[in-house]
Amino acid sequence: MGTFGGPHRDTKDNAGYFTHMMAMSDLPSGYDSGRFFILFPGIFVSLDEFVCINFSGLRMHGGTPPIAPEGADPIELEWAVRFVEIWYPPARQTSGDQRYALGGMPNNTTFFIPPEFTKPV
Repeated sequence: MGTFGGPHRDTKDNAGYFTHMMAMSDLPSGYDSGRFFILFPGIFVSLDEFVCINFSGLRMHGGTPPIAPEGADPIELEWAVRFVEIWYPPARQTSGDQRYALGGMPNNTTFFIPPEFTKPV
């Protein structure tokens, strides 16, 4: 298993959908906010302040962490942050073969909508 954010593919993604990544950074001046990359065709995106990217998770991709300038002590910066959210298109969920929880039922059970109700004929 590789390092979190290191080069990888999301092999369970649905090929017909894109992954959406939203990165928000609030870092001090002089800090490198890090990069997101798609190895082929060689795309590198700086994750400054607010960035949204749509891409195929089936391609090799990854990222780097924020980097403090030499001599800085990032532990002292309780307010500094880079927050990243990822929306994956899992093949099981987007294929129409998944059941979906619609709500709670008596006796702590769940009411599900089966694939027969959602999959196009």
